[in-house]
Amino acid sequence: MSDQEAATCDFYPPFKTPRTNSTTMVRAIENSDEHLPTKVGEPFTVETATRMLPLVRRIVADMQQLNETVQRQRERLAVIDQLADTIDQPDYLEELADIRRSMQTEEERLTACIRELNVLGVEPHMPFDGSVVFPAVINRRAVCLCWHPDDETVEYWHEMGQSPSLRQKLDTKITQ
Repeated sequence: MSDQEAATCDFYPPFKTPRTNSTTMVRAIENSDEHLPTKVGEPFTVETATRMLPLVRRIVADMQQLNETVQRQRERLAVIDQLADTIDQPDYLEELADIRRSMQTEEERLTACIRELNVLGVEPHMPFDGSVVFPAVINRRAVCLCWHPDDETVEYWHEMGQSPSLRQKLDTKITQ
């Protein structure tokens, strides 16, 4: 991972990276496998997914912030691009270039956070709404354990490929 990528998503002590702005983001997974399932690609259990939640919560919080910033920048660009009088003005062209550079940087940071979740074996729902899934097996069937930032623990599931809006409460008798 490059230094630029390393500085894009939350990296938690002792792996702090220097930042040039006030938002401190730290590497969440470098040199740490304490939250991972026993083997790479191994399905999660409710227990392993729940143990990983503190880390996932931090990454998702960063993703939510970055996603909101990118959306605001896209909206600003759409409004500015529709103003015919501004297109030929050097000051506006410079501002547009600054907004586009900033948006690209934020998109790269968001992509790095997604990669970080992927390394953990976790997938964010797209378009991103804060929900993530942990691939799992329940009753010999591949499913997704589902978590949303409003949830205290991993307590929902849905079929592979389904929307998180179709998630169902886990039956604790089946999952333990």
